[in-house]
Amino acid sequence: MSEDIVKELLDDDAFDPKKLFNEEEYSTLIIKREGFNKKENNTADLLESLLEKEITRQESEEIFLKLKETNSIEIMVDAIKKAQRTEEKTILAAACWESCLDFSKYFLFFTELTCSDNFLLSMEALTVVEYIEGTIDESTLTKALEIAQNTKSKNKELIEDLITNIKSRIA
Repeated sequence: MSEDIVKELLDDDAFDPKKLFNEEEYSTLIIKREGFNKKENNTADLLESLLEKEITRQESEEIFLKLKETNSIEIMVDAIKKAQRTEEKTILAAACWESCLDFSKYFLFFTELTCSDNFLLSMEALTVVEYIEGTIDESTLTKALEIAQNTKSKNKELIEDLITNIKSRIA
């Protein structure tokens, strides 16, 4: 180890622990990878990359394409569930619809996310619901309608759109 590196490691001013916990600087999402195979680890890396502050639109588009190619639905939903910051949930929800995958299996999950008080998260989750093309069973639709009609969300227009979408699927 070079002497300069040792000095830097021992320099109290070189390392600021406060920066490590600054949510504006660093993503706090860590995807639990125990038991993951190589493909799943790569998917987790892609999702974590989406949360980087300096990511370009082109880089995001490449990630969405790779997520679609690997059919990463379960890992994506799990990442949203584990994300603690609303901003992270919003980015990951957007990745769901932008990857053009079918989240039919998670219709209720995205219905509940749409009922969020955060406008951006609600909008991205609603977009996922709108992009779902698979058949949703009637009991799931009934439960989703009940959730949407009983929500206290302040995003009334988005909730109205959600209710309209659910009702159109019941008919």
